[in-house]
Amino acid sequence: MKWTTSNLKNPNYNENHELYVGTSTGSFKRFVPNVEENPFAQRNLYDINQLEKDDRVTALSFGNDCSEILIGRAKQNAQLHSLHTDKIERTIDFKFAPVVGLARFDEYLVAGFSNGQVQRISLENSSESEFVVSSGDDMVHLRQCPTSPNLVATGGKGRKNNLKIFDMAADGKQLFSSKNLPNDYLQLEVPVWDSDVGFIDSPHILATCSRYGYVRVYDTRKQRRPVQCFATEEQMSFATLTAHGNYIYTGTTMGAMKAFDIRRMKTFVHTYKGFTGAISDVSLDSSGKYLASASLDRYVRVHHVDSTVLLYQCYVKSKATRILIRESAGSLNCAPNDETEKGLVEIESKSSKVNDEDQKRYEPEDKEYEDMFKNMQTVCEIEDNDETEGETESAEDTENNTKTGYKRKAEKHVGKKKRKKE
Repeated sequence: MKWTTSNLKNPNYNENHELYVGTSTGSFKRFVPNVEENPFAQRNLYDINQLEKDDRVTALSFGNDCSEILIGRAKQNAQLHSLHTDKIERTIDFKFAPVVGLARFDEYLVAGFSNGQVQRISLENSSESEFVVSSGDDMVHLRQCPTSPNLVATGGKGRKNNLKIFDMAADGKQLFSSKNLPNDYLQLEVPVWDSDVGFIDSPHILATCSRYGYVRVYDTRKQRRPVQCFATEEQMSFATLTAHGNYIYTGTTMGAMKAFDIRRMKTFVHTYKGFTGAISDVSLDSSGKYLASASLDRYVRVHHVDSTVLLYQCYVKSKATRILIRESAGSLNCAPNDETEKGLVEIESKSSKVNDEDQKRYEPEDKEYEDMFKNMQTVCEIEDNDETEGETESAEDTENNTKTGYKRKAEKHVGKKKRKKE
């Protein structure tokens, strides 16, 4: 599909997805792409009249069993939005701001802040004492492990804010701390800036991306240094990532989205196009086949992971900072549609057929015009006639040339004899 700035939806995109988007103005929106009436309709889930200057959405994540969404903002509180009632059920106050990551396990809420502090709060027992763990002095992101919800990973700018893993069920015990690469050939320290971190379907394997243009994979069971690494000398600054299976999907500040295979990190395997601004957040659905992204060009997009086709694009009216994608409540137990997968492979052929049908439908018929084309000779017939005519002409030319040649030779011979007699 060609690049465009208008709202679009691919006719083969039939998945029942819901998109939840947080913006720089603080608004919280929901999109339902598969509504027949208007797939680009936006519904504000938070009253925009109550927004303030420091209400920018800085963190967005699912809560217990994907029944709620945790909203972190640039001020000292977070909100719990229920997906059953579509309302804000609770507001939790913190000691620090802004919030860069939220996680929930059991009855606890974990929040990470830009000053490097990680705070745990009990949502049910208010008398239980809170505790704060320090992971450095400049945290950029906090992520929760999907298989072990009590584990969180943090990353930030500088060597002190390298990748760390904490067990929040054990009073914030630090389980892992990454180690930087060896010094370069000038014996200078390699700069560290982990702009995002993520677990790869396991509490032991993690990935980080950096504003300095590298993507690293860590295995906590083997060593502290990365086991796989992608680095480039080009100006490529990674801002966010998500992972599923053996693949890592990253967004850059230059408006490009790349996919990497952790089994071979020498280069990227896919490139997703259609962006005109920096990518602020990416999210995968539960099947891992559809990749949603939020961009500072004020668009939200959905790409197919394997075919890299742009399936959905919608204008948000504000700079999108965070995004989540999930299946709608009515289709959580539905099996995947095989017809949609086949349709994604044959998008170009189907689109050409649709264009031909549209031309037949809207173009008027002219009998004289059609009869003229029916009576015209085909290109092959014309070429054959030209070849036969050319062969006959060439044969006649050769005969004439030979006759004239003999005449000239005879005339020269006669002229020589006359000169000798004289």
